[in-house]
Amino acid sequence: MIPSDFRDFFINSDSITQQEIISLLLSLFLEDKEVKDTSERRAVTCPHCSEKRIRSNGKLKGVQRYLCNGCKKNFSETTGKFWYNIKKKDKLNRYLYCLLSGYSIRKSTVETEISIQTSFDWRHKLLTSFSSVSVEEFQGIVESDDLFFSYSEKGNRHLDRKPKKRGEKASKAGISNEKVGVVATCDRSGNKDFKVATRGRISKKKLEKVRKGKLDKADVLCSDSHRSYGEFAKANTIPHKKFNALKVQRTVDKVYNVQNVNNMDMRLRKFMDSFNDVATKYLQNYLNWFLVVEKIKNSTSKMATITAITFTSNSVWHEYKQQLFNMLIRT
Repeated sequence: MIPSDFRDFFINSDSITQQEIISLLLSLFLEDKEVKDTSERRAVTCPHCSEKRIRSNGKLKGVQRYLCNGCKKNFSETTGKFWYNIKKKDKLNRYLYCLLSGYSIRKSTVETEISIQTSFDWRHKLLTSFSSVSVEEFQGIVESDDLFFSYSEKGNRHLDRKPKKRGEKASKAGISNEKVGVVATCDRSGNKDFKVATRGRISKKKLEKVRKGKLDKADVLCSDSHRSYGEFAKANTIPHKKFNALKVQRTVDKVYNVQNVNNMDMRLRKFMDSFNDVATKYLQNYLNWFLVVEKIKNSTSKMATITAITFTSNSVWHEYKQQLFNMLIRT
């Protein structure tokens, strides 16, 4: 289910506005020649190796092709985009309406007359495309926190254990490998990010993996008093302000606090509850979706924001295939 705040925005819009949203998205899907800003559609990096040194290499059926100077592979401006290799494009109009209206995968299947697998694939390709919303750099006063979700193998038909009922509590108390750790980070400039880190307790090494280089311009790191954050701050020479949750410590020096990141965590929890459990292998997709909703909510032009976020990434196809590959390995 699509979160209620965005769903309500779309449903409560008049039919003309709804069609404008869908038409704008479709114009980017189908490479409509009336789209004036072609820079939004053009591939600026190689989808195979992320090399920026590319050159034009003619056109095929009206679609611009490129040659990468790095890996020497050919690709087109549609390679790796959400709509790459999609069949039944004539059904995208109705599918987008179903998606933005918050219909389930099965209801979308009935409405658009496509298979359940196709509906599932289209949904998760869209969610994968939201990875481009990830923040590259934080600055100034940075707040960070960790939160945990139950490890879920929802949809796996080849479990090596007895299946659990939805909502069943973990067999181990506290933080264990039955929990998935997520690192939440934000700064005072409005930059926000969530990253799946690991199963179980988040260590300094895992923090380095998900946040290395992104805090180079941070003046201060505010977090709880767990030693992994202290070690990370020390290794990266960032001044560290610790907060003890048990003592309900709210501010230090009347400036530093973790209230913004805690509030962000609370909104994420509420957001995730609407999905009635998410498979861990897709958890990052839904974290990205939450960040997109946050951007749309604070944008004066919701249509332009969601369009830019969703359809400018040229790594969607490869990321989605990697998810499927990882799923096959697990099963």
